[in-house]
This record gives sequence, structure tokens and C-alpha cells, in this order.
Amino acid sequence: GPGPGAMTRVLMDRGHSVTVVENDPEAVAVLKAMGVEVLAGDLNKPEWSEQLSGRRFGALLACDVLEHLNSPEVTLAALRGLAEPAARLVISMPNVAYAGLVAGLRLGLFDYADTGLLDRTHMRFFTRSSLDKVLMGTGWAPGHWEGYQLPIEQSEFVWCWKQLGEAQRQALVSGWAEFDVYEWMAVATPMADAPVARIKSAEDEIVKLRQQLHALTQRYEQEHASLMEHQKAFSEAKDAIARLVSESESAQASAEAQKRESAA
Repeated sequence: GPGPGAMTRVLMDRGHSVTVVENDPEAVAVLKAMGVEVLAGDLNKPEWSEQLSGRRFGALLACDVLEHLNSPEVTLAALRGLAEPAARLVISMPNVAYAGLVAGLRLGLFDYADTGLLDRTHMRFFTRSSLDKVLMGTGWAPGHWEGYQLPIEQSEFVWCWKQLGEAQRQALVSGWAEFDVYEWMAVATPMADAPVARIKSAEDEIVKLRQQLHALTQRYEQEHASLMEHQKAFSEAKDAIARLVSESESAQASAEAQKRESAA
């Protein structure tokens, strides 16, 4: 479900080999023009995965896709069968527990629209907890969660939010740290490979930290060298000023002595 291929282009620009499954004819035409491997297929039908029989992938992306499917569990299970050992599945999903949507429910509203959390093409709705259960039920172990936070005042639910009194709004969000999470992103690995994936993730983090340490060390050395140069220049300037003061005092003393002699 790459759509017109914005993320696909980023992946290709980074040197990745990308295979996409898309059912929108216009998007398929755009993707083919990009030179990516395109499988024209409907994720609601099992035939799409049959086209990839015997193949395995190191990373699988289903971003803003699963909520449009009749049975996302079937698709997640199919993706599990296409995963290499310790592969990563990246998904993003609208959060039906968003406080703005809940405010609409408080007013008795659950109106579909052309875009947003209640996009009329959304077939399924999830919270973080329910999505976590679906992932584990289809053989995936979530290892990382990240929430996209959107102030309710900037969402399509701003009208509903303002219809509630201040006390009602405060009561709704009190003790609820994730009230403004508009969408969840999760990174999961096959359940059986989760320990290996955690080790690999730790190793990747160590490499990242070492790179950051190296960059900081270089920056420190450059700044230290610059500081030493500034200290040297400051010391030289201080000595020069001291000499000038001494010379000035000597000249002044000499001038006063000559003045006294002239007066005598």
C-alpha cells in the first residue's frame, strides 16, 4: 500500500531494493515509472501473497494500510510468512482512543469524513492495546512504539473539543499521558526471532552510540584546539597590554621628572 510512492522514493534513494503491492491503477502507473518492482494486487484478497511465494524480505512496511482492510489479521499473518529471520515490520495506525474522537463520542458524534481518523475508507479501528494483541496473535513481537502527538485544537475534532466545558476537558485528559496521540507507529519482529532481533537492535544501538561518541570527540578536540588558540591569543594580548601599561607608566614618570627639572 505505498500509494503514489513518497516513502518508496526515499527507500530507493537510500539504496534499498523495494517491492510494492498496490491496487490503485494510477498509483501503480506512477510506481512503475519510478522503476520499482510493482505487484498489482488487493491486500483484501489472498492472491497478492501468492505472487511472492518463496521470497523473503528483511523489512516490511504497512504504513496507514491495515485500517483499510477487511481482515488485517490475515494480512499480518501473510507478511509473517514473507519475513526473513529477525526481519522488521513497520506499521502505523490511527489511534481510535484519541481524545478529540472521544470528545465527539461524549457529544454522541461518530461521523465519517473524507480524511482523518474517521476516514470513510477505514474498515477497522485500533488502540495501542488492541493493535498490540493483533500483532502478537499473528506471530509478531512489538519491540518499539512511538506516538505521533497532535494537539486537539489542530485536529478535525476541535469543534467537539470546544463544545465540552473546561471541567469536562480536564476530567477527560487527567492522568492520561497519551490523550493526544493521533497515530501509533510500531516496529515488530517475528515472535520466534525476537531475542535475536533484540540483540541485533542492541548491537545497532551500540554502533550508533559509538558513532555519536566519535563525532562528539572530534567536536571536543576541535573546540579544545580552538579554545587553546583563544587562550594563547588572550595570554599574548594580556602580556602586550601589560607591556604597554608599563611603558606608559614609565613614559609618564619620565615626563613628570622632566617637568620638575624644567620648573627648577
